[in-house]
Order: sequence, then C-alpha cells, then structure tokens
Amino acid sequence: MAIRTTLLFLFASLQCSMIFGQTKKLDSLKQIVDAATGNDNKLAAIVAYCEDYPNMHRDSLERYTLIALDLAQQTKDEHLKNLAALTLAQDYMRWGWADSVLYTVNNELPKNPVTNKDTRDIFFRLYRLKAVAYASGGQLQESLEVLYKLLPEAEKYKDTLTLVSTCNSIGTVAIKRKEPGEAKKWNDRALQYYTDANAKYFGSVYVSRAQLYNLSGDADSALIYLSKGIDFCIAAENLDRLTAAYRLQSSIYTNTGRLKEAETALMNMLETRKKTNDNPDAVVNDNLQIAEFYAATGQLKKAIQLCKSKLVTGDLHKKNGEGEKAFTNDPAVQLPYYEALAGYLKEDKDYTGYQETLEKIIELKDTLSEINKTEAIAELQTRYDVEQKENKIISQQLALTKRNYLLYGSVGFTIMAAIIAGFIFQNQRRKQKEKIKFTIETEKKIAAESILEAEEKERKRIAADLHDNIGAYATAIRDDVDKISSSKEKTLPHFDNLRQHSQEIINSLRDTIWVLNKENITITGISDRIKNYISKLQPSYPGISINIHEDIKHDFHVPSQRALNIFRIVQEAVHNAIKYSNSDIDIFISGDEQVKISVTDGGNGIGEINRNNGNGLTNMKERAAEAGMQLSSSSAENQGTTVTIETAT
Repeated sequence: MAIRTTLLFLFASLQCSMIFGQTKKLDSLKQIVDAATGNDNKLAAIVAYCEDYPNMHRDSLERYTLIALDLAQQTKDEHLKNLAALTLAQDYMRWGWADSVLYTVNNELPKNPVTNKDTRDIFFRLYRLKAVAYASGGQLQESLEVLYKLLPEAEKYKDTLTLVSTCNSIGTVAIKRKEPGEAKKWNDRALQYYTDANAKYFGSVYVSRAQLYNLSGDADSALIYLSKGIDFCIAAENLDRLTAAYRLQSSIYTNTGRLKEAETALMNMLETRKKTNDNPDAVVNDNLQIAEFYAATGQLKKAIQLCKSKLVTGDLHKKNGEGEKAFTNDPAVQLPYYEALAGYLKEDKDYTGYQETLEKIIELKDTLSEINKTEAIAELQTRYDVEQKENKIISQQLALTKRNYLLYGSVGFTIMAAIIAGFIFQNQRRKQKEKIKFTIETEKKIAAESILEAEEKERKRIAADLHDNIGAYATAIRDDVDKISSSKEKTLPHFDNLRQHSQEIINSLRDTIWVLNKENITITGISDRIKNYISKLQPSYPGISINIHEDIKHDFHVPSQRALNIFRIVQEAVHNAIKYSNSDIDIFISGDEQVKISVTDGGNGIGEINRNNGNGLTNMKERAAEAGMQLSSSSAENQGTTVTIETAT
C-alpha cells in the first residue's frame, strides 16, 4: 500500500506541478544571459544557454528561441545567425516536431560546411540533430545513413565528442533492432575514446552497455554499468539520459522481484523528469515502466487503463495550455503500448480485448515493416564496413608511398627502384580492382538470376496454393448453389455451407496476402499470427482450452514461404487435435538458433492407420519437405499426441 500511495503521489505531482528547478549549469548560463548587454552579446549568451536543450524546460527553450531569432534579424554576424537557426531546430526537437527539425537542418547545412573551421561545430551539431529526428520517428534506416556519413567527418577532424556520440547512437539503433553483436561493436568503439578529461560525457555510453547486458539476461552486470552511468549523468547534469537510466534500473529491479528498489528507481525517474518540465504523457518508455510496475504490484487494471489512455490520436502540434492530452498518431509510438496492453489483457482474461489488440499489433507491424526494411539497414551497415576497410587500405597505401619517397629520395638508384616498385604496385592495384569489379559484377548477376528464379518459384507456389485452397471452396460453393436451385426442400443447410466456404476463402486470402506483403517474417510475427488464429478458433470449442507458450530468445527472420508453411502445418495439427483428441491443446513456440513449434494434445493417441495413411499428417509432411524443414510426430495410447516442426537457420 505504501508503494502504491507514494507512486500515485509522485505521478500526480509530475503532471500538476508547473514550476521546477534547473541544473546548476543551466542556472549559471542563465545568469550570463541576464547579465549580457548589447544585441550580439545577448544572442551569443542565449544560444550557449540553449545548447543544453535536452535538459531545459520546453517553455523556457521556446521563449529564448524566439528572442534569439529576433536578435538574429538585427545582427550582421552570420555565425550568430546560424547558431540562432540551430537553436530553432533544437526547440522543434524538444516539442517532437521531427519534420520541422529536418526542414530547418537541411536548410542550414549548406551555410555551415564542415571544411570551414568556424562553422564545423555547427555542422556536427546539425547532423547529430538530423539523426535524432529520424530516429524519433522510427526511421532507423535514415538515421543510420546520417550517422554513417557523420562518422568519417568526425574522424577526419578528430572531433572526439562527436565520435563518442555517433558510435553510441549507432549502437543504440542496433539495440532497438535487437542486434546485440552489432550494438556491442559500436559500444566498444565509443568506449575507446574514453579519457579522464571527457569522462563526464560517457554516462550515455555506460547506460547503453547496461541495456546490452540486460538484453542478454545478465541483470547483475547491467546494474553495475547502470550505477556507473548514473554517476556520470549526475556529474554532467544530463537529466534526459539520467531519467532513462533510472527507468531501466526500475525495470530490472521489477523483473527480478526487488519491488522496493524498483519503486525507489521509479521515483528517481519521475523526480528527474520533473526537472525538465516534460509532459509525462509524451514519454512512452516512462509510461510503460509505470504500467509494468503497476502490473508487478497487483494493480493490473491500472496498467491496462494507463496503456489505453496513451492511445489517443489528434493534433500533435498542440502545446501546453492548448489541450490536456498528448497524442500518439505514430505507429512506432503506438506499437509498444499495444504490445504491453495485449499482455495485460490476456493476464486479466479479457480475451475479446486481447484478440482486438493482437490484430492491431499485426497491422502496426505491417506498417512499420514498410518503413524499416531490415535488408536495407543491413546493406547500409555492410556498405559502411566495406568503405571503412577500403579507406584503411588506402591510408596504409598512402603511408607506405610516403615512406618509400623518404627512404629512396637520397640516391638515384633508390629512386629508380621506388619508381619501378610504384609501377608494379599500380599494376597490381589495377589488376586487383579489375578482379574485385569482375567479382562484384558476377555476384550481382548471380544474385539477380537467383531473385528472378525465386520470384518465379514463388508465383507458381502462390498459384498452386490459391488453386488448392480457394479453388476447392469455390467448387463447393458452386455445388451448393446448384443444390439450392434444384432442391424443393429446405435450403438453410446449404446457405450455412455457403457462408462457411466463403469465410474459408477470405481466411485463405488473408494468409496469402500476409505472406505476399513481406519478403521475410520474424518468429514473433509467426507467433502473433498463430495467436490471432487461435483467438478466433477458441470460441467455437468452449470445452477445449488451447494454450500458447512462447520462448523466443532470438527473433530472427525466415523466408515468407517457409513462414506460411509453418502456419499451415500448425493449423492442420490443431484441427487434427481438436477432431481426434477432444482434449486441451498446448502449442509451444521457441526461437533461438532454430524455429521449433510443437502441438500437443491429451487424447488417446494416433492409431497406426492414421499415423501411416492419414491425409492430414501426409499433407503436413509434404509442406515440411517443401520448406526444407523436419516434421515428427509421437503418440502413445492414452498419452496424447505431439506434432513437432523445426528447421535450422
């Protein structure tokens, strides 16, 4: 009760409080602003004050931004004008207006070339802001492309802080995409730039490392790195990342059953968020952690209500005082709320709401899959790695050439040898380039042929699938129509048949379209499809309980054809279990190094005739063989039946 009361008090105070303190750093900068005289001095002080925009009150940031823009119109200093425009972009970012950020950044980048040392710092800040804007809208591919372009420029001009920020940001994107190996590579690279002089900027890097350990299930190591990250964030007065660190700390404590410590971390998160005057409704991860804490402390209804209250659409450009709600129109923002809500509804046994939420999750994932193509991001990462290796080779070759000139510059014989060596080197390099070019062209040709072959095979498979499934039901519908036309008896059964066959055609089309919309489907996507199917099937069999158990440790992708075969096999296995066992059914879905799904019932077992000659089992085996998977069944008298499908990745 004490935990609930304290949390409710803090959450209410976060939403109602209107006056908050700032950091010491911001207070100090504000004093400089207040003391500044003259337009240019005032403008310079304001843009320096607004540089720490993630930790400022949004209303204060906007007020000083407007003053800066007014002063910029009166100054002749182009550098100050550019800084004022940067401040405007930062203000847009604090309000979550990513499109306005991108418009302003793209307009200002040509005015601040990286080659000019006076505008280089503005260039780096604009580029980092551009990456953040893309990521905030779920456009991870675009964000990565910006970061990969920024990295070589930061390396060229030895901007350590930009290098740390960029490497950590790339790692953070990898964490969002559940690629722990890629994330660790970039997190390690960020840590390489650590020095005592810039240690205070590493709070975010340590928090990211804690996220990696948490993803791998190592809660103790995650808490150790979180403690370091929190200390660095406090020292640097980085309130935004400090809030994220407390949120992760609360999540780990909640998941490990340490609820009192989870409550303390949650209160720290809310108190820190208050200092930046953020609208609590707009901070998705904060809200999800509060819901998680509610559920863990027996307040399931509150967790459900909290998630539902955040799924409101409307005008995103309202500011404080223009409305009481924050809106979540973005699919990337809606999805985590719906995923959390589905779990709480299922736990609350609200199966109707659970089914509706599952359908919404599938719709949102389909939408986001078009925004974020995994293959495009993987290609982007590979292209960057190749470019880095090529740059490294070129640098080594350049260094070698310089050493040769110095070494052989003193005597004529050595110069001649160096010239000959240079010709040989260039010849070898030309041959190597031609060989690489030929190899790349060959691989492209093979890849193109493979794609055409795969597309042709897929078209034939889809045609056969439509013929086998929809064709059969269409024939049945035609027969029922003939019977209705010629029958003098009651036709109600035939109408029922027509309705059933029509529904089967619709279901088959939905399954086929589900596959056609994607090149690859995740294990979680297959699991969601099975859950949705079972939720629709369950009401027809109230005497049978169908339970789904998930253990997906690695959510990798499988080809769409294989995904459809898996789904069809599970459908067939469930129908057989319902038909022959008349008992409860358990479906186990696991994904680690391979996909493994089993359907188990508690019936009397499959007899030898059914085992060897049953059409259902034969169809399942044929589908498994087509997809390169293994299907097995085990059964014993009075001990039920288990059908298992698995495949190596």
